[in-house]
Amino acid sequence: MFRKRYLLIGFIVSFLLSLFVNFSLLTVNYGKLTTPSAMIDETIFEQSFIYFSLIWFFFFTFILFITTIYMLRIGDNLFRRNEYKAGLFAAGVTVVVALLLLQVYPVILSTVTGNSHTRTQTSYPRELSEEEAFIQHFFNIPEPQAQQIKPVFHHRPVITEHLFVLITVILIVILIHILDSRQQMALAYEKLKTENLQSSYNALMGQINPHFFFNSLNGLNSLIRSGEKEQTLTYLDELSNVFRYILQSNKKELVSLAEELEFVKAYTYLLSVRYEGKLFFSIQVDSTYLLWYLPMLSVLPLIENAVKHNVISKQYPLQVDIYTTKDQYLIISNKIQPKVEENERSGIGLKNLWGRYKMLTGKDIQMSKQKEYFKVSLPLLNKPISV
Repeated sequence: MFRKRYLLIGFIVSFLLSLFVNFSLLTVNYGKLTTPSAMIDETIFEQSFIYFSLIWFFFFTFILFITTIYMLRIGDNLFRRNEYKAGLFAAGVTVVVALLLLQVYPVILSTVTGNSHTRTQTSYPRELSEEEAFIQHFFNIPEPQAQQIKPVFHHRPVITEHLFVLITVILIVILIHILDSRQQMALAYEKLKTENLQSSYNALMGQINPHFFFNSLNGLNSLIRSGEKEQTLTYLDELSNVFRYILQSNKKELVSLAEELEFVKAYTYLLSVRYEGKLFFSIQVDSTYLLWYLPMLSVLPLIENAVKHNVISKQYPLQVDIYTTKDQYLIISNKIQPKVEENERSGIGLKNLWGRYKMLTGKDIQMSKQKEYFKVSLPLLNKPISV
């Protein structure tokens, strides 16, 4: 079944092309079209020819349009979405259909107009001058009689007009097909993009949740056992803020740097309680960038990565620095203090973060190791983009 919009487009294209190829004919014979047909026999013939030409080119265009659309669909299936071969196949079939219709054209024309496309005209001699009359009388030349001539009615370039319609229809249909294909590819890309974002988000949550919940409960348990009521209440408030932010992460994609830092401050407080006197955080952010944007939960896996893969002790305290640069980056940096028993890192967390960042912003995060420091640079956006 053809889409309704294809039928509508075909109807409009057919109507416009019919008017275009018959424009000169309509302009020249406008007066004859408005003449009462009962008075002049010649006008009856010309009116019928003009109406026939309008209707013929409308249906000729419409049939070619539908044929090309249908053949493109068949060509896509035959040649496995090879647009070049499908286009050649559709154009070839359409040309064959056009030639068949062109063979029928004279027969239908004769049937509709009631005659061949010639008409009889009477040619009368012009009035002779005195000298011409004397010569004619002196040499006994007979007077010229009226002659019947049969000029061709509106000798029009029929082949040229049909060829113009054929080429125009093929080009229009191929253009529509290309635009439709690109639209379908764009929709497929958006669907794939959404699926990848969801997969990356699920992977990120799968990485964060087990460690986070376990460590948070351990920290809360330690505070309760120590009997520090005020600190326990503060810990619970910050923990609820962290939970609230994480629960919102499946509804938001981009957040302002100010929002992300509020979460970071709450999360780092929980870690500071857990690693009291051994883990420190420094946040130095230019206020200019507080309303700039980045993907939600971008900083969390980097902090988790630093805590997970480095030694944290009284002898080897760890500091994580979070700051902005003039070239519009948020930097998360820590000194490399690798655990002795740790095997080679898989890098899954950073890969997931890179994938989300690339999908949501179109930009890459940058990672580097310089002077025993591991640094990750997150590009900031001055405005949210549609994703």
